[in-house]
Amino acid sequence: MSGGGGGEEDLNLVPYLDIMVNLIMFMLTVTAYLVELREAPVLVPAYVNTPGGGSTQDKQKLFLTIAISTKGFGVLGSDSTVVPPEELPLDTAGAYPFQRLNELLRSYKSQYELGETVILTADGTVPYHVLVATMDASREDRQGLLFPGVTLAQAVQ
Repeated sequence: MSGGGGGEEDLNLVPYLDIMVNLIMFMLTVTAYLVELREAPVLVPAYVNTPGGGSTQDKQKLFLTIAISTKGFGVLGSDSTVVPPEELPLDTAGAYPFQRLNELLRSYKSQYELGETVILTADGTVPYHVLVATMDASREDRQGLLFPGVTLAQAVQ
C-alpha cells in the first residue's frame, strides 16, 4: 500500500510553549515597571501592661490626635491642659485646610514637648485621598520632619 498510511502523529507543543513563556516574561517585566508599590510606615499602638502603674520618671511625651471629619480637622493633645484643642474647618471652597494644619502642627511642635508620633482618626465618610494627604501634611514640611510616626486609629462613635 503506497501513500496511504494510517499512522498517528504527535502534536508539537514546543512552539506554543515558547510563545507562552515569552508572553509571561513580557507581562512580568511590564508589570514590574508599571506598578510601583510604595508603603507608608504606619505604627500600630502598643499595649503596655506595667505592673505598679509606672513611675513619674517614665512619664511619656505628649502626643497629638488629628480627627478628620467631613467638616474639617480637629487637633487634640493627649493633655488638654497643656496643648489646647484646635478646630480647622473646611475653607470657603469646601477643601480641607492642609496648609493650615501643617502650620499648626509646626507651631505645636516648637511650643510643646511632643513626641514623634501623631494619631490619625477619620470618619468613615472621609475619602481615602484626604487621609493620605493628612498623613503627608503631618509628617513633614519645608523645614523638616514633624511627626514621622503616624498611627491610624478607628473613630469610636
